Order: sequence, then C-alpha cells, then structure tokens
Amino acid sequence: MAILVNEKTASASEIVSGALQDHDRATIFGVPTYGKGLVQQVYPLSGGTGMALTTAFYYTPSGRSIQKPLTGGLLDAATIVDKGPYKTDSGREVHGGGGIQPDEIVPPERQSRLRVALDASGVMTAFAGEYVRAHDVPNGFQVTGAILDQLNVYAAAHSIQPDARECLADRKWIEDRLQQEIVNLKFGVAKGDEIEIRHDPVATAALQRLTTP
Repeated sequence: MAILVNEKTASASEIVSGALQDHDRATIFGVPTYGKGLVQQVYPLSGGTGMALTTAFYYTPSGRSIQKPLTGGLLDAATIVDKGPYKTDSGREVHGGGGIQPDEIVPPERQSRLRVALDASGVMTAFAGEYVRAHDVPNGFQVTGAILDQLNVYAAAHSIQPDARECLADRKWIEDRLQQEIVNLKFGVAKGDEIEIRHDPVATAALQRLTTP
C-alpha cells in the first residue's frame, strides 16, 4: 500500500499513516506531515466559552510522538521529543521529531508566477464554466491548441498577460489543469480527480514503486 501525504496531512490521518508505516503495511510518499498529535478535553466555562486542556499526546506504535515541537507556551518542553531512529516491525529505521516522515520524499511541483496568477484569479475555472455552457464536451475530452488560444484571450481580458516564455514553460500544466476543470464541470469531480492524479508527482512516484518488481 502507498500513502500520499503533505504538509497539510494532520491529526487522524497522521495516526493512521504512522501506524501503517510502523507495521510495514504501507510506504509513505510526499513531504513531512503537519504534526498535530495533541489529545485535548474541552471544559465549558461561563459566557458560552470553553477551555481546551491538553491531556495526552498521540504516538505511533514504534513510540514516535506525532506532535511537532511548539514554542511560546507551557507545552514547549513536552513537545521536544527524540528523533530516533525508531524501528518498524521488520526492523526498518524510521524517524520521529514531529509529524510523519515519508519513506520517500517527493516535493510538490514548483509554483510559477503564471500558475499562481491563474489559480488566484479563478480565470481557469471561469473559462471552463463558459466553455462547458457553450460546447458539447465528449468523453475523452482533450484540450487543443485552439482552446488554449481562447483561454489566452480570456486571460488577457482579465489582466493576465504572460510573455511567450512563461506560456511555453507552463503549457503542459495549463493543458492538464484546464482539462481537469472542464471535466469537473461536465462529468463530476471524481472524473476530474482522475486527471489530476495522473499528473501529480507524488502519485506518480507511488505508482512507480508499487508497479516495480
């Protein structure tokens, strides 16, 4: 089994990931997880308020604390823990210190200036919506050069005018992302997710490991 994690993987998902890793039932891919391993009890107070009291920490079966080190509070000393190494059931070394450390580090794709602008503006989603309303989108839909030209005109009308170098560098990402947005709207998010996962570097690394003898 392969488990994909990133810096937003937290709490219960870290407990499950760490347990499967310690018992040698899964290989973890991605970047170190968030490190949320506090057990808290909320006590009601007057005025509709409450107090969250930390009562325990979550540990993986090998003894690793999931909670990342904290600073600036009463729990600082309790969250500074041994980084190990610890041992899985088969004797493989894993490391602690907060969060779950992947077996294989796979960093996310870089975010270029153009990608950030297209994401933040919502231009891709808005264009996809207009395209779906105006066109019959078939199964197996692919983004063509003509559709990309339409997107460029639409983006320029929304003050996004990248130079030729930026467009060329991110062309494949734009094609994949626009295909996903259009398929999301036409066939549902599950179908769009299938497109996204094929181009995700973490998923690609996991599939390669699982299919390699």
